[in-house]
This record gives sequence, structure tokens and C-alpha cells, in this order.
Amino acid sequence: MKLLILIRADASQSIGSGHIMRCLTFAERLLVRGGEVVFVCRDLPGNLSEYIRSQGFEVHLLPLDEACDLALRRPEQVWSKTRSEADAEQTMGVLKKYGRRIDWLIVDHYGIDHHWQSLLRGGVGHTLVIDDLANRRHDCDVLLDQNYYHNAADRYHGLVPKDCSLFLGPQYLLLRNEFYKAREDMKIRTGEVYNILVFYGGADATNETEKCLTGLMDYLGSTIEIHVVTGQSNPNKDRIKDICTSRRNLYYHCQVSNIAELMNNADLAFGAGGATTWERCFLGLPSVVTVTAENQMETTQAVSELGAIWNLGWYEKVNVNALVKVAERFLMEPNKLEGMQKKALDLVGVRGSSGIEQLVEAISQRRVN
Repeated sequence: MKLLILIRADASQSIGSGHIMRCLTFAERLLVRGGEVVFVCRDLPGNLSEYIRSQGFEVHLLPLDEACDLALRRPEQVWSKTRSEADAEQTMGVLKKYGRRIDWLIVDHYGIDHHWQSLLRGGVGHTLVIDDLANRRHDCDVLLDQNYYHNAADRYHGLVPKDCSLFLGPQYLLLRNEFYKAREDMKIRTGEVYNILVFYGGADATNETEKCLTGLMDYLGSTIEIHVVTGQSNPNKDRIKDICTSRRNLYYHCQVSNIAELMNNADLAFGAGGATTWERCFLGLPSVVTVTAENQMETTQAVSELGAIWNLGWYEKVNVNALVKVAERFLMEPNKLEGMQKKALDLVGVRGSSGIEQLVEAISQRRVN
């Protein structure tokens, strides 16, 4: 009998696409090992259900209701017990449709804690949580946090069961196959900048993309290629597209399937913190990072202190002038970009995220300790 895996994760214009994208990476790896993977997502504005289906996975949409308002306004806030119970009941309704026990429940959601997870325990064999906040208790067998922190080993003390297996650090990066292929042909950068990538995540709710473009266009003119990427859920994508079509050196891309190729072609990137930080590091792409969500702060600062990225700080304090200054600095001092590439690659290791392969294999064989 096939291994049956259910993933509970959401995407929206405020939540962004990161949770779904890293779960899709997990799902693809489990699929090739013979697993059956289904997604359960809330029908939020900007959800990625159609994209998930286009990748070959079944999606069950939970209805949008008034209680979802908080999730839209405060995506990082843990749900109330009442909200957890309501969502868990709806999710259990999906489980029952399969008429068998779910082998693995994978949860990647900032709103969900041990209350929700405990309610699902009876219908699942094992529970795996993907997290990076370490701000709430979990009832799980496995916890995965792929980020780098100074105190990684201590962050989840007291937040997970004593027998929970912890998989912590960049050696467990969830990267799509396109990144491994791009790594084989990775660009060796000299520090000279001819191609810039601008990508602030799929939704970019704070519109950092337009802010960055304003600065780069004012300073660079038309001398350097600038590739701009948005997601389908970006509310400003049409305006950004219009800006790009007004300049011959600006190239617009929306909801791409070749982001690794675009990263590999670039000499410098401007983007947000979060999962794309690790994608850029994996390909040795020097990057200027703006923190656009509270959950990005700790990791962005820690990675910046290692010299693997340049941290501009909290988005509200980043203006056009700050972007121009950092662009000027790196164009004038190419050796700094060359050094950043080396430190980024050192951080993820020679083999990149080989550790995640061991975890996926263990899950597919039902033998995680």
C-alpha cells in the first residue's frame, strides 16, 4: 500500500507563498519514492491551489470564513484554541474521505500549535512539523527547521516532546531539483556586476520590488540587465510589469518555473529574507536582503554576521536612497561580492542539502526515530 501523506499549509497575499513552495519540494521528493501526497489549504485570497494542482497534487480547500480575518491580518500569530479546534475538525473531515489512516501529517503553518496537532493524532501515524519561529509548543514526532541560528540546538527546548527528532540547520534545506541542476553548472562570479535579479517573494505585500526598481533605475540607468520576478499573487504585478516594459534593460517574469536559472545568471540579487535566502546561498549568489516579516529577522541577522548576505534591515526603514548606496558600494568594490559568494557557499556546505535526502528516505521507509 502506498504511503499516504497529508500536508496542511496555506498561502495568501499576506502569508506569502513560502510555506507552500517548500512543502511542494517535500511532496515532490516523497512522490518519486512512491508516496501519495495531498494538500489541505484554506481558500484564502492569493492561495496557490491551482499551482499545486498543476504540479500534479490533489488539493482540498477549506472554506473561507470570518474567523480567517485574523489569519489574513496577523499570519504569524498562533491561533486561539477555538480557531484550532474548528480548523482541525475540518481537516479531520478530509482525512476521513480516504477511509484509512494517514501515514504522515506534515504541518507548515505559523498559526498551528500543539492543540491542533493533538486533535489530529488519532487519525495519523506520525506528525512532522516544519517551523522556524520556535515560539509555540508542538505535538510532533519530527521537527524540521532549515534555518541557521547561533543557538539552533536550544531554540526548541521545552517546545517539543522529549522523543521528538530534530532536524536543524541548512544541511536540511528544502530545495527543488532545479537548484541541484543549476549548482552543477554554477556561475563562478568575479564580483563584476552585469546582471541583477530583483525578487522579493511571490506576494511581496509591502511592494519592495517597486521601491528597489526605483532606486536601481535612478542609479544604474540602462547599463546593467535587471531581471524582475513576481508571483501570481503579487497585488502590484501589473504596475511592475508596466515599469519593466518602459526600460529596455528591464526584464519581467511572473510565477516562473526557472528561478534557479535566473539566480545562476545573476551577479547580484535584491530580495527578501526567508526561504529564498537559502536558494541564493546554495547558488553562491551575493544578495542584498530586506526583512519583510518578523520571522525573517533572526536568521537574516545571523547569516549577515557570517558575511553570506548583506542585511539592509526592516523594510519600513529601507528607502530608495539606502538601496542606491548599497548598489553603489558593491559596484565599486567587486571583491566584496566575490567574498560574499564564498561565504554563502561555505554556509550551505559542499554537498548543499544532502541531509534532507536522508530525512525524506527515512519518512518513505517509516523509520524516523
